[in-house]
This record gives sequence, structure tokens and C-alpha cells, in this order.
Amino acid sequence: MTATLPSLTPDAAREAMAAQMPFIRQALGELVAYRSVHSTPGLEADNAGASDWVVNAFREVGVPVEAHETSDGSTTVIGLREPDEGQPTVLLYSHYDVQPATDVDNWTSSPWELTERDGRWYGRGAADCKGHVVLHLAVLRILNELTGPDDPKIGVRVVVEGSEERGGYGLEDLLDAQPELFAADTFLIVDSGNDAEGVPAVATALRGTAPVTVTVDTLNQPMHSGQYGGAAPDALLALIRLLSTLHDDNGLVAVDGLTSDVRWEGRGPDPETFRRDAGVLDGVDVIGEAQGLLPNDLTVARPSITVTGLDSLTVADAVNAVPGHAAAHVSLRIPPGMDPKEGQDALVRHLESHVPGHAKVTIERDTLASPFSADTSGPALALLMQSLADAYGAEETAQIGSGGSIPLSNALLEKYPDAELALFGIEEPACRIHSADESVSPDEIFHVGTAELLFLARSTR
Repeated sequence: MTATLPSLTPDAAREAMAAQMPFIRQALGELVAYRSVHSTPGLEADNAGASDWVVNAFREVGVPVEAHETSDGSTTVIGLREPDEGQPTVLLYSHYDVQPATDVDNWTSSPWELTERDGRWYGRGAADCKGHVVLHLAVLRILNELTGPDDPKIGVRVVVEGSEERGGYGLEDLLDAQPELFAADTFLIVDSGNDAEGVPAVATALRGTAPVTVTVDTLNQPMHSGQYGGAAPDALLALIRLLSTLHDDNGLVAVDGLTSDVRWEGRGPDPETFRRDAGVLDGVDVIGEAQGLLPNDLTVARPSITVTGLDSLTVADAVNAVPGHAAAHVSLRIPPGMDPKEGQDALVRHLESHVPGHAKVTIERDTLASPFSADTSGPALALLMQSLADAYGAEETAQIGSGGSIPLSNALLEKYPDAELALFGIEEPACRIHSADESVSPDEIFHVGTAELLFLARSTR
């Protein structure tokens, strides 16, 4: 390696990143092995082990991180490699917690063992977001190798969260209490990705969330369906009837205050690409296609309502009894420009006004997260987009929208309004994040890592 940091070219950056790929594969395998699902009883040792691993790994690359216990019971790892005088500080964000993988029968291999098949690496968190954690480590290893004693050193702040997937408010509480732990000139939120593999992209729009949990009770206890079925009110059927009112016959949201005719003006997949990426079965309609809507009209620009959890007996455990209790977790996604509290209020009003048969309905409001719309006019964003294009060998970097939610984005800019913030990463449709057989393309890690390296090298003043 003959390149130095100030003169780093895209070719030299790719060469340096290629040399780190064995390290990335090894480190990712170690981190994936931790079942770091936040707030799940029985997994406390895995969460503690994962946070300890992150602490030790970043200390080894020269960032003096510390573990911070947060108000939601998780551990966030934060540290700063101090900048030289006059040099900027860049914050590198990622998270080590993951979604559950309880559907193990749907996994081709163990969720907790990084496995290579057909050129991809499979495992829970391989893409979201442990792949980003080890990407940061590889980039910092290269910075250490290429930075000479007389070269200017930018500040590198590391924030690795422990509850992004199933909480997240702990980190926001820590930001409120100790904002100095997050101070930076540029925030790189590396927990996003591209809408097509091999296409460099930054996410400029994120939806927020305003979920609720709906519980329906009709009987003191389940009752024999032969003796009481037909007259005894069925809680599960009542819940199904209630949930069915949330959408019209075309599958579009039908809640007053949440209906919309907004169209997405940016880049996005056509219906056929979306069908392939989402794994929509043959003969099943893509929602909105018959009405002339494009997928991102519904996944980015408008509210969406999804039932993400349902409490009832499984088919395997079915008994001849009328259910007296049922519950559902209803996920409401809020587009940029809409207030999440107002959206949640609209959803609650609708549910309360459509209760069937005087069933007893309880609605629990879950944590709100605001949508995000990026300001792409600043120099740091321009530099990142050029670095991404150079890393991929592309003419330009796409600006895309994402239906996902990262509440930290708005919270950081509220504390540091003069800073710039960018969302990008290794997650593309084939990753199947949050699903069985989650995977990551090593090529995406390579290219995004190269881009991050180029950006940090070019950020010196």
C-alpha cells in the first residue's frame, strides 16, 4: 500500500478496502453469533456480549469508546477520536441490536451463524445493521494505516446503538441528557441502502412511525364452540372486522385524516421490479397498480397501515372454543410533512368509532417517530455523493426515499442544526432485512466502505 490519506484515489481506496474483506467476514461472523435482540428475556447475556464486543473492537482501532446505559435498558457504545485543530468531526452511526429470528424453520441456515451461499452472506443482522458496524471498523483500520505522522486528522465520533430495532428512545433520552456525546459537523447514519444492488444512493426521505396495539375482549374466557358458537361474540372475528375497516376494497388506506393523493417524485422501482424485490406471489396484485400508482407512492409518500403482530391461537393449537380475547399490533407509517401524533390520533379515532358489536376495545399508543426529509444542499452531502459515485464507478449517486424510520435523524439535527446528516448503507432489496434468510452482498460492503473511506479522506481541511 503506497497511497497516503490526503492523496487517496478511488483505485487506492478500493485496493485498501479489498484487503479488509477477510477481516470484515471474520468480524461479521463473530458479531452475528450474538442473539442481540433488545428487551427479550433470556437474551441478556447475548446483548451484553455484543456490546462488549463492539467496545473492544472500536478501542482496538483507536477510538476510546465507552458503554452508556440508556433509559430503555440498552447499552449504547460512544466514543471520539479527537480531531486536530481546525479539522471537522464526522459521526459514524450504526447499531448492533437486531430483529428477532424466531421463525427459524423459514431460515435455510442458522440465523446466528454467518453462512455464505451464492456469493452472499446470510445471518440475522448481516445487513441490518451489524454489517455496518464492521464496515466502520474496516474503514478505521485503513485510516490508521494510511495516516502519516504529519497528516491532518479529522475527528471520528462513533455511536453504536443497542435498541434501534425494538425501542430506540433510550438513545434519544441520552441525546437529550448529554448532547455533547454526539457533537459533530457531519452525521453519517449508516443504516440504509440502495433500491437496487450496485447503484449508489443516499436516502433523502424517511417515513416516521405512530403504531398502536389494539386489544379486543368479548368473553371472560374461551367457551365451547359447539355449545356457545354462533351466539357468543368471537373476539378474533371482531378484531378482524375492525382491522378490515382500515383499508378500502383496493387495499388503500381508508382512515379519515390519513388518506392521501400525494405522488412520489423521486427515483423508485416500477411495479414489476417491486414485485420481484418483495417476493409477491404469481397472481397476487401489487396494491395500487390497478389505480395507476407506483410502489413508492405508497411506501414513501403516503401513510401506510400494516398489521405486524396478532395474538390468537395458532392453527396447530386450535381448540373447539370461541375466542374471548385477541390483539393486534398495528404499524402506522407517517410520510414527510405529516405529524406522527396527528396521524396516531386519526388512527385511534377510527378504531374507536368502528368497534363491532360493542366489543371491549383497548388501544395502547406506542412510541412516535417523526418522518425525515434531508437537506441535500450542503457541501458534506455533495462530497459524500461524489465519494459514493467514485466508489461504485458510477456517473452519479441516486437520491431515494425509504419507508423506514430512524428517529435519531431529526433528534440530532434539532441539537445541532448547523450540522449535515446523510443516510446511506449496504441494505438493498435482496437483503430481506427483518425477514428470514436476511443476507448481505459483500460487494455492497466493499463499495459502501470504499465510499466512506473516500469521504473521510476528503473531509480534511
